[in-house]
Amino acid sequence: MIIQVSHPSTARVALRTAVLPRFAAHALESMAAATMLVVFAVLTALASPATAWAAEPWPQIPLPPKAEVQWVAQSMRVNGVPTRVMTFQSRVGRGEIVEYYRAHWSGGYEHPASLHALGDSTVVGQKHGPYLMTVKVEDAAQGASQGLISVAQVVGSKEDLAPGELPLMNGAHVVSVVESDDPGKHSRAVMIIGPQPPSSVAQFYQASLVNAGWLKVQGTDGRGTAGGPQGSFTAFARGDSEMQLSIVEARSGRGSTLLANLVTKDTGPGAF
Repeated sequence: MIIQVSHPSTARVALRTAVLPRFAAHALESMAAATMLVVFAVLTALASPATAWAAEPWPQIPLPPKAEVQWVAQSMRVNGVPTRVMTFQSRVGRGEIVEYYRAHWSGGYEHPASLHALGDSTVVGQKHGPYLMTVKVEDAAQGASQGLISVAQVVGSKEDLAPGELPLMNGAHVVSVVESDDPGKHSRAVMIIGPQPPSSVAQFYQASLVNAGWLKVQGTDGRGTAGGPQGSFTAFARGDSEMQLSIVEARSGRGSTLLANLVTKDTGPGAF
């Protein structure tokens, strides 16, 4: 098994891809996939009675067999919940991965490991003190598999779905907030869905941010590629901060999804 030590945050990975407008939809889907597992895990944990736990170290999760593993984030908060996420690609199939974790998490625990279907994926989960460990795995080409490994400190965490500096348009709501710390900077990525088309959303937020003192430093015209959804990417700067907006048309063709990433520099680990 190979573990790559580089660990770009989920928000940074998504927005690096979103610089070109034709990749905006893919960036938002990647962001959603990375947060869906944690949100699902949190909702599952909140369905159970809360228990008080003393300070306990993060549990170590065994790596999947015959897999290459890479950190997504070692210090991240998803909707206010401290979280660690890895991604993996394995040469063995989904069934073998599911059985591997089900067996490992069924001994020495109060309850057997849980199994849930989540779209085209299978999620295996187990609680460890205040933490919820989950593995989301799906089929890959040639009988292989791929997925996400997550540990979330669900007990004692407070939910955060605040839009921050972003005003909300009528009918819009926040679906996820992902915060991450990297040397010298802090990122806070907010995903918002609403009923307005991408062009209206882009105009609304450009006016709102300019009025709040942000300077537009990069932008697209918001037109989609031939046969593809509408989408746009815009970047604003103010002082040592940058606000990046990726907006895409909803798959249904009605409404849009906005990913707004606020990067504050000279903060977090390694700041001077």
